[in-house]
Amino acid sequence: MKRKLCLVAALAVVPGLLSVTAHAYHGHPGHRHESAMAPLEAVVGPRQRELIRGVFMTDRTHLEILHEQVVASRKALIAKLLSGDKKVNVTKEVAQLKRAHDALIDERVKLALKVRAIMSPQQLSEASQLWTKWQSLRAQERALFEDAARHAAKQ
Repeated sequence: MKRKLCLVAALAVVPGLLSVTAHAYHGHPGHRHESAMAPLEAVVGPRQRELIRGVFMTDRTHLEILHEQVVASRKALIAKLLSGDKKVNVTKEVAQLKRAHDALIDERVKLALKVRAIMSPQQLSEASQLWTKWQSLRAQERALFEDAARHAAKQ
């Protein structure tokens, strides 16, 4: 019984620790998927990795504010959509969400360009090759799960 309890506790704690680790390094949990930064980070050495980290840490507060604006805009839009008003007008909320999202994208691109400036042409080429392979693997992963779902649906 004690073993089962310890196992359950460990299974509950480990994902939380991984999330905290991801949050501490990237400033937000779980956002590495489909990130163009992952291949860039993978092909650099420790010194360049520290420079890249410095780029993000310098701009961290601004990124957090922009992210919070996107979240707040999304919540405002959802609240309006879920209101009891049958003739709801969400034009203002949609425009605000677009502005917030565009500002966040602009900031991310600015940071990505700063990171590119740290890297050599060879590293950029390696990152590009890694990105292509990664996308291929992700397509294979999707196909695998789609096949499994189709197979399960037939049963």
